[in-house]
Amino acid sequence: MTITDSRIPRIESIELSASRVPLPDGPWGDQIHHVTDIEVTLVDVRGDNGLVGTGFSHTSGMGGATIAALVGEMIPNVVGRPLSPQGIWHSSYRYVHDIGGAGVTTHALSAIDIACWDLLGKSLGVPLVDLIGRVRDRVPLYGSGINLNRSVEEVVEQARRWQALGYAAGKVKVGKPDLEEDVERLTKIREAIGAFPLAVDANQGWSYPEALRAFKRFEHLDLLWIEEPLPSDDITGHVRLRERTSTPIGLGENVYNLPQFTEYIERGAVDFVQADLGRVGGITGYLDIATVARAHNLPMTPHFVLELSASLLAAVPNISYAEVTDGGRWQELGIVSEAGTEVDGFYVPSDRPGNGLVFDREYLARHAITL
Repeated sequence: MTITDSRIPRIESIELSASRVPLPDGPWGDQIHHVTDIEVTLVDVRGDNGLVGTGFSHTSGMGGATIAALVGEMIPNVVGRPLSPQGIWHSSYRYVHDIGGAGVTTHALSAIDIACWDLLGKSLGVPLVDLIGRVRDRVPLYGSGINLNRSVEEVVEQARRWQALGYAAGKVKVGKPDLEEDVERLTKIREAIGAFPLAVDANQGWSYPEALRAFKRFEHLDLLWIEEPLPSDDITGHVRLRERTSTPIGLGENVYNLPQFTEYIERGAVDFVQADLGRVGGITGYLDIATVARAHNLPMTPHFVLELSASLLAAVPNISYAEVTDGGRWQELGIVSEAGTEVDGFYVPSDRPGNGLVFDREYLARHAITL
């Protein structure tokens, strides 16, 4: 297939919107966050064949209007071009790079890129996973809880439910003011769930000395990984931590572009690569990061947006599992009305052409942000 394929349209127009979606079960909290809603920036790319591809970015509680404003700046650089997701990605990245190579720029680029891939799949009549190249038909899942405020008994029950669902692993929050309380909670959870693989998430909340002490105190728990022990831009700190401890490190949800991930990977500071396709420049950005990770024999373990992240993993050779956040599925939040399906601890991608997501436009409109 080449760009001269008659089924491939030119981009006729781009529309965008943003919504502030409330968390139906109440706020999420960890060491450094208090989140009451998810802001979603939605982008519709219309081809001259009449089809529309939809993409998105997301933030935890703020920034949606800012991302949408930058998308608006990018539209004139995209409209009129033939639909080529990678070509548009690289042109758009060059266009916005001088105001920042990562962060808001890659969030905005994600929304356009995901929409372009969706439109390409719809134009060719194939699901995204087959458009990229299917590696597997289903993707293993792990359970993830926003549970630092819950009692240890409640977290044990949560982890046992993940086991019963057939998930491959579970992840719980850490970061109590007294580290020994974390140790006591995790020890009780480990005793209750046996050898079930368990990871923990510190959400960037520790200083280097605090992280080093926590890693040492958690060694008896045989943790799958410790996630975001330090601020995400402290690459050197993560290198020092990894050199002095034995527990693997997971990170990436707050790392935004290929050069940043490459430095983490090449310096040996990450073991589970947790890129978020809504933040790293979309599907094109994610696949670039996955290739670098594969060259270093590291698994992709994406953050959030189960409904697309898990589908994309079906086309990525080097994976561990996709994250199922309790209370954070986009179908639970009302953002998406149709997607793939969970079956016996695995995710089966939708067979719809494109990315397989059907957004609940009426619900999103009720929570629209004025742009």
